[in-house]
Amino acid sequence: MRGKDREHYANKIVKHRLRKIYATILVLVILVAVAAILWIGQKNRIYTMTELLSSHPRQTSSSAKTLMLGDCILTYSNDGASCSDTKGKAIWNQTYEMQNPIVAICENAVAIGDYNGRQIYIMNTEKCLSTISTNLPIRDLSVATNGVVAAVLDDSDVTWVHVYNSKGEAPVTFRTTMSQSGYPVDVDISPNSMLAAVSYLAPQDGSMKSSVAFYNFGEVGQNELDNYMSGYDYQTIVPHVEFMSSELAYALADDRLMFYEGAQKPVSKAEVLLQEEVQAVYHNEKYVGLVTYDTTGTSKYMLHIYDSQGTNVLNQGFDMDYKNIVLSGENIYIYGEAECSIYNTFGIQKYAGTMEKSINMIIPGTQVDKLTLVSNDVIQNLQLK
Repeated sequence: MRGKDREHYANKIVKHRLRKIYATILVLVILVAVAAILWIGQKNRIYTMTELLSSHPRQTSSSAKTLMLGDCILTYSNDGASCSDTKGKAIWNQTYEMQNPIVAICENAVAIGDYNGRQIYIMNTEKCLSTISTNLPIRDLSVATNGVVAAVLDDSDVTWVHVYNSKGEAPVTFRTTMSQSGYPVDVDISPNSMLAAVSYLAPQDGSMKSSVAFYNFGEVGQNELDNYMSGYDYQTIVPHVEFMSSELAYALADDRLMFYEGAQKPVSKAEVLLQEEVQAVYHNEKYVGLVTYDTTGTSKYMLHIYDSQGTNVLNQGFDMDYKNIVLSGENIYIYGEAECSIYNTFGIQKYAGTMEKSINMIIPGTQVDKLTLVSNDVIQNLQLK
């Protein structure tokens, strides 16, 4: 092949390859544009009515309470607890006698103990796992997804925190006293059962102070005294501490919201000073929602949504006398006796309406247009239109 022909052939190859690259880029741009249009359309779509997909009868006593356990339905009372799927099919039933049941849920796992009693029952969405008998009265408890339970047990001048595995064994225990750390007012265990967070309350110079302490039950924590990893003191009361995920936790004080991060040794990540009194707190793995009264007078309540960086991503007013608020992904479900409103974290109201049945609980579906309504006598699977 002569030199000019060889050069001409090489140029044709280069141009062919460039055309293929340009075509590929064009296809990718089109796909990204289509995906963006679909995402924006879904984000902004408004629903005005519900369609009944299926209905299943449900029997429960008037004294029973209903909670969401994973994507299943937990019903409990002083006499026992049961779990069913969203079609009403029974999965398990556990009988007991309790005066004041304490219920802790983490995703698909639940622990039920009697306040001031000595029995803890551990279940998940598949079966009953075990029963724990404590040697001291129960004051508080928390559960991880694998059935590990952290229980606060009272022993006159000493308060113990026992961590039980799903077999009922307590390989980790640590003691607390008012003179050393204070009284543990709240405890939570991470979803993977690696960490525990405890909020302590103690007197100091005529007032009260709080401490939030983190404990590690893995190999890292075994090298530390009482598995203690980190802690923070506050000149205010911290009544609530909870994990958002196995690496994120938050604590709520009278005057601030605190975030912590770390899979082994959690550290303080952000603090948000609060101006209004918090009426209720909710969370998922990404957001924490605080309900206050709306001081502007525009609405009755204000829902403040914060991400784990402490950034205020939404302030949403509403007037409903709500029973519960569920944060699911980027969607927020607020419901009362029969009313239901759905917002997303962009502040768009996706749906607002009144259900035909009274609402005990709403279980969000995998998509915002699917949900399950649980009433006293029926389970309805609904689609928004």
